[in-house]
Amino acid sequence: MSVRLDAIQLNHDPASVHNSAINIRKNNTTFVSVPEWRAGISVSAADSPAAYVKKETQGQTILIKARFRWTGDSHGRVKIRAVDPTAHGSGCLGIIRRFLNAIFGNVLGEVREKTVSFNGPGLGGWETFELENTRLDQVGIGIRTTHWQWQYKDGGSWQDFDDSRHRIYVLLETPTAPWQQAPYQASNTQLPWTDVLDKSCTWAIGAVDRDTAAAKVTERVYDLGNSVIEYDCPHGGATQYAYPNFDCTAFLERIAGGPGNGQYVNCTDCATFVSTFSNALGCDLWQSRMGYYFDLNPILAIGSSIWQTACGWPGFSYHEVPWKGGCTASDRVYDACLQVDGDADPTTAPHTPLLPVNMVFGTPGSGGYRDRLSPAGTCDPQPGTRVRRSVF
Repeated sequence: MSVRLDAIQLNHDPASVHNSAINIRKNNTTFVSVPEWRAGISVSAADSPAAYVKKETQGQTILIKARFRWTGDSHGRVKIRAVDPTAHGSGCLGIIRRFLNAIFGNVLGEVREKTVSFNGPGLGGWETFELENTRLDQVGIGIRTTHWQWQYKDGGSWQDFDDSRHRIYVLLETPTAPWQQAPYQASNTQLPWTDVLDKSCTWAIGAVDRDTAAAKVTERVYDLGNSVIEYDCPHGGATQYAYPNFDCTAFLERIAGGPGNGQYVNCTDCATFVSTFSNALGCDLWQSRMGYYFDLNPILAIGSSIWQTACGWPGFSYHEVPWKGGCTASDRVYDACLQVDGDADPTTAPHTPLLPVNMVFGTPGSGGYRDRLSPAGTCDPQPGTRVRRSVF
């Protein structure tokens, strides 16, 4: 064998999201270095993570860069490509493999063949390859594995010489604030975290639009109230994770089974959880407040199975939710902190649980979120409070 695979750059252009993977990091302390795949170091797909956005790559030719080591005695000139072994095969096994690949597998397609020249033994330079048969535009949000079988041809038939596996995060659009794409450097902790994408891509799996993705994230955060978090009645509804900035590290620890900052949360926490994890997928939500000092209808607070005003209190001094647009009465909200009554009369029993997802805030008497939360509808939007909290 005269050629070996040395390294692969998926995020080959930090300034572009159109034909390259986007800029990411693992978490607050760990940067994702490029090249993402390196011979002898990248063993599993998780060792080579990359995130791509559906909207900005649609209709574009996605590129990668690869570097090879020539082991021949003198100069060489060979054709190189990489195929998806799960997309080939004959008979029943081949049909099954292609079916499973279409649902769960490779979205980056295959690496189009290219002639590569070597001036002699040793490490060659970076070569740019085009991808073909990509499927980013055909799938929803999710985490996929791309498996490439690298092959070369020197006048004869194609010969296998290496293989690589990559963990690919499929996002709707470029992540929005607090997530950033620049500056692209290890010190920028606001680059999208793969530790966040591991959760948000799983929570919103299959979604192909922002509203569905945000709704799924809202539902999954509210479901954490079954055992992981609950509304902070003992301490008067204090913020534990999201003031003044978002302790995302502690929240990730908590939902992974660790202590985090404890079980208690309030509306500011829940609004920040939903908006930050949704925006990592390319949604466009704010954390914004309504108020001040208003009465409540009976609700189901996160972690509670009892219909009552929150903790038995008569009302809220303020309430904070993920909010779209200008965070006004005509804009839509998502609320993982509580369920409202979805029937014709939200002020009295019986109650029909309704999680507010993509619900118009509304004006008094319109039957929107405002009326379902407060009997007097005095919880006026406070768009001047809208924010997207930085993560740490």
